[in-house]
Amino acid sequence: MKNYFIMLLFLSPLFVTGQNKESETRKFIGEGKFTQINKDWNIIAEFSSGIGEYVNFFPINVINLKTNEAQKALELNMYIKKPEVYKTAWVGLDEIDEFIFFIEKHVIPNLNLKFKKKSTEYIFKAKEMTFSYLVDEKQKRISISLNNYEKDGLVNYYFWTETQVNKIPELLKVLKAIK
Repeated sequence: MKNYFIMLLFLSPLFVTGQNKESETRKFIGEGKFTQINKDWNIIAEFSSGIGEYVNFFPINVINLKTNEAQKALELNMYIKKPEVYKTAWVGLDEIDEFIFFIEKHVIPNLNLKFKKKSTEYIFKAKEMTFSYLVDEKQKRISISLNNYEKDGLVNYYFWTETQVNKIPELLKVLKAIK
């Protein structure tokens, strides 16, 4: 038991390091004393579940009103029922190209995959969220996990849907609109 405790103590920094990173957008918003966030509701990708939970993706433009510096980014708004919570996360412009590449190269070409006694999962990790596309035999699932920065440390919020996989191309349109 003592060896297990020592090993856990030694490895725990490895699990924390690299997970609790803020996006460039969150840092930019946090550093500004006066901030304006313009949201484009004309371009949106919405994924919803059968129990009323959802995640919305849309482009934003964040402006520091003192310096007039601006940044484009992707905003995610997530509503989940257990625990009932509404959270926001951002994918900064520095991660958008990688997200576009991931969806174009690995997800879109595999939307029609079907397996027999096999599965495969494609995972994209940004600083504040993880997007996953799973194909398990004939069943497909999108999962989105947000890293949330609470007072007590990192808390993850999780959303998934099997009926909204066909909306992934809409997410790609939103990402390309940011560039």
